[in-house]
Amino acid sequence: MAAAQFAPIAANIGEQVGGDALELTAGVEASTHAQQNAEKKEEDARQSAMTSGDTCNQLEVEVPDVIELRRGAAGAPEYRELEIGDSLDQRQWLPLADSETTPDGWRPAVNFLQMDFSPPLGAVVPETASTYLAYTPSKVITAADGDRLTAMSTNFGPPVGTFTWKGTYYHYVVTSTLPCFPPPPERLAQDVSARSGF
Repeated sequence: MAAAQFAPIAANIGEQVGGDALELTAGVEASTHAQQNAEKKEEDARQSAMTSGDTCNQLEVEVPDVIELRRGAAGAPEYRELEIGDSLDQRQWLPLADSETTPDGWRPAVNFLQMDFSPPLGAVVPETASTYLAYTPSKVITAADGDRLTAMSTNFGPPVGTFTWKGTYYHYVVTSTLPCFPPPPERLAQDVSARSGF
């Protein structure tokens, strides 16, 4: 008799546990589905930007590595790495600075110019202006690698040569202007003064 009295309670508990398990499974599936939808939307947006015909959109997706080359105040070659960042109200090319560079990102280009460039960089460092070198890995392994190569080729021009660094081959292109966004701020005032002899 006692077992018969507890049977409905056991059945109710079993239904509740089963219902909770179904809700938990449904919640996990919904979360996974939401994540998959978000990833698909992100990939669709990336693909749309890369094929939109607006080459500047491609730089918003993946930026190739970019270096600015120039001659410093003493006439020696130097370089700085650039990235696209926000400056005031607009996107702009900005220098990367750290403890091994000057405050505006410059460092000596001695080792850089001695890398195995083919064809050699030669006289690409102008006397009074800057020149820009964009590069990407030669071997495309990920979608991001492919996007960087596409962004470089359509915005800076097709690769003109290769170089190696730490065993990796890179395509590079040299140009006198930066695409899509304003260049980095002008040289520091004391640097310009030193070059002009004031």
